[in-house]
Order: sequence, then structure tokens, then C-alpha cells
Amino acid sequence: MGEGVPMDGEPARAAQESGAPSGATLDKRDVLSGLRCHQKLWFEFHEAYAPELVPDAEAEMRFAEGHLVGARARLAMGDGVHLAPGREVAQIEVVKRTAEAMERGERLLFEPGFTAAGASVRADIMARDGDAWVMTEVKSSKWPEKDRDREKKVALHLTDIAVQRWVAGEAKVPIARANLMYLNPECRHPDLSNLFTSVDVTARTAPVVLALPAAVRTMHAMLRDAEPPKVSVGDQCTDPDECPFHARCHDTLPDHHVSELYYAKKQARTLAAEGKTMISDLSASDAPNAPAKRQVRAVTTGTRIVEPGLANALTAIARPIAYLDFETVQLAVPRWPGCGPQAMVTVQFSVHREGFADDTTRQYLARRGSDPRPQLITELIDACAGAACVVVYYEAFEKARIRELADWFPEHASALMDISDRIVDLLPIVRDHVYDPEFHGSFSLKKVLPALVDLDYSDLVIQDGGAATAGIYRLLFDQGLDADAQAALRTDLLAYCHRDTEAMVKLVAKLKELM
Repeated sequence: MGEGVPMDGEPARAAQESGAPSGATLDKRDVLSGLRCHQKLWFEFHEAYAPELVPDAEAEMRFAEGHLVGARARLAMGDGVHLAPGREVAQIEVVKRTAEAMERGERLLFEPGFTAAGASVRADIMARDGDAWVMTEVKSSKWPEKDRDREKKVALHLTDIAVQRWVAGEAKVPIARANLMYLNPECRHPDLSNLFTSVDVTARTAPVVLALPAAVRTMHAMLRDAEPPKVSVGDQCTDPDECPFHARCHDTLPDHHVSELYYAKKQARTLAAEGKTMISDLSASDAPNAPAKRQVRAVTTGTRIVEPGLANALTAIARPIAYLDFETVQLAVPRWPGCGPQAMVTVQFSVHREGFADDTTRQYLARRGSDPRPQLITELIDACAGAACVVVYYEAFEKARIRELADWFPEHASALMDISDRIVDLLPIVRDHVYDPEFHGSFSLKKVLPALVDLDYSDLVIQDGGAATAGIYRLLFDQGLDADAQAALRTDLLAYCHRDTEAMVKLVAKLKELM
């Protein structure tokens, strides 16, 4: 099912045969990997137990939500036969159960399995339509109609169901229609009766189905080789997400390789093709934007660049100051009133107050069992009261979260939007005035902080936003977490969010030194 999330019955990749590719069967994820990058598929197939393939906490969170979406989709479709109600069910058994169910005349099948033409799949839902079947792939996302990467995401979804449609056809199961079932953006908790919406993609998947036989034969031939194929780094390394083997391919690149050029992926590839492989090979005219030009100067001279406008930019930060950071949880199936599918809900904040009579850190972190937003809003308004400015790092995120809270709770909209109006964003202040060679083409706080200030996240249990989101999800929804584990996790989450605001305090102090 959607976004790389296995349904309950989809087998773990590590359980597949990995030692004899010439006679092995590729599962759907294999085929999708091979269409993206042959080297990725080779690693996944021959090194099924590679450490890069061990799911992290964020992946486990997506799995859990994906399974919940799958259960909801089955409930929405009505009574059917669930052929693989557990990840441990072997594919050969699922194929057998599927054939038997079809022979009995069952009309609605959940997770039927098919193996043919050197590939195996499990569909999410199949409903009988006369002598043929309607195949439905359930996505744990909304239809990406407004996303800037819409066409790429739609193409990936089409390929996903096209692989299933092709294998089913090769297994002599006629498919009348192919549907993608998405989460409905109009759905709002507590009424989940309209959680799903479907799109008929039969015609759009047809060209993909026609191309698959040759593509899969090529994958099988490639997998017979004892060594992985040579594939140049490119967009496939990060599109549609970061490849788990990203480091294997990119660790061979030296520091300050041209691929680090800020906000210039296409230009970097062109420059590399011209023989300009290092940023030190570039002139200012090669850099497509002002921060990249500053990067070229800094790397070429080996010095930190500080522009004279920094002092003026910092005048926007007036005391007393509230340094603010949010953490969120994103739930495919909404849990709280007014929330829609995949809504990003703020459930934690840290505010460091500076220039007040009581310079303290105010923190809030949700507890399981009730809607955390009302109390979070009350404490957030109090924590930011009296601040001349509210300092954040990347204001688009915090402003969007505040706007959502105001929409959900209009009685607090005025006070919340007042906080938003006082926000000062540190990111453009750094990006437009400072470049240190240790930024390596990134202005993320995780890169900027250790380059300018003797502070990072390496001493924390939770060290990045993805792990924090996954930790919050476990804290709020993992029923297997005992009281001691919950307490320890709360401590770790509070420490991480506090470090973000602490980082901004120290960063502002350092920027003032650099003026």
C-alpha cells in the first residue's frame, strides 16, 4: 500500500530469497526499486540484511499508520475475505488461498496474491466485476493535486498499481479496472465515513503495464551479476525520497564537491560534466544565486564570509524575546476533532524567554488520552506574552502550524495570530549574510549550529526531527509502552525540543559577535 507502507500481509523484504537471483521472484518493492535504480535493487536483493534496510522509528510509525489505513479501507469496502491477515503468511500460501477464493466465487478479496513472469504481488483490494476484477490500491496519502511534485508522485502511484495489474494479468486474472484509493482531504474527525476517495487509473496505467515485461527481464539479468551495476549519482538518489544506500554512493564524493552547491542540483550536474567537479573550480559566475556565490567565495578562500548587512538584519530581533520551536505529529487517520487525514498537528513546543524578569524555558508536551491542542494553545499564548518578537528558524513551518491552530480554535485566533505577527525568522538572516565552509551547501540548523557555535545534537537520545515525530507517535499511541518507558521518552523529547530553542539563543549571540 501507499508510500512504501506494507499492508498487514506483505512479506518483509529480508524474508525473500536473496542468494539465487537467476531463479528468484521479484516482489513489488523489488520492481519499483529496479525501475528507480538498478544499483538500489542489487543491494536490496543481495544484501537483504544490510543495516541500511533496518526500519527506523519513523518508518515503523508510517507502517503503523499504513496498517490502520488498510484496516479502515477494508471496513469501508464491506464484508470480504482477508487472505493474508498477518505479515508472516508466505506468498505461496497467499497465492493458493487466492485461487481457492476465486474458484469458490468470492466477490471481495483483501490482499490477494499472484505470482507470474518472475514477479509476485499482493493487491490491497479486488472486487469481482462480472467475469473480471476491479483492483484497488490503497494509499495512506491524499491525492497530490496541489503538491509541487504532483506529477512525480502520481507517476509513482501509477507504477505501483501497474506492477500489480501486470502480474495479475500474467497470472490469467482479468483486470477490468484499476483504482487508486486515497485519503479524502474533505474528511474531518469525528465523521470518518468519507475517509476515502477513489480515482480510476485504468487508462493511465496501461502504458506502464506494457513496458514492465522487458524492464523486469532486464532486472533479472542484472541480478545475476556478482557485482552491483555502476550507476551515477543523480535525482534517483533523493527522489521520491532518500535512498537507504545514499551514503554508499555519496560518501565517495570529497567535501565541497560541486554537488554541494546551494540550491543548484541541475547546474551542479552541468558543471560536473564540464569538468568542474569541485566548488573550488568555480567562479562567481558559475553560481546561480547569491548564497551559492557566497559559498564559492568561502570555499575558495577557506574563510567564513560575513556580509556587512548582518548588523542591520539583526535589529529585527528586539528584546524581550521568545525563542519558539514546535514539534508535530502527522496522522493518516485523524484522531482529534476537526482534523483531516495527514493533518500536521502541533503537540509540543519549547519557548526560551530572554529579557524578561523571569528568563525561563516554558515547555509543553502532549499526554495520551485526550486532545492536546486546547492546553497547548493556552500555555503557548502565556509563554509568548510580552515578547517584542518571537524568534524561529524557518518561519513557514511555525506560521503554518499557528494558522492551523487558529482555524481549529477560532476563539483563540486573535491571540495566536498576534504571536505569528511577531515572528522573526533566523534562517534568511543567516542565509543572506553568512556562509561558513562547514555549512556544506545547507542552511539547516543542524548544519549551521556546529559550524558557528560549539553545540550540536550528538549528546541527545533524539537527534533529529524525524526521530522526534516518531517518538511523539509512540508516546501518544503505542499501547505497548509501559510507564517507565513513557517517562524516559518524555524526557528525551523535551530535551530535543529544548535544544532547538537553546540553539537559536546561542546562534543569535554568535551572529552579534560576527557583526
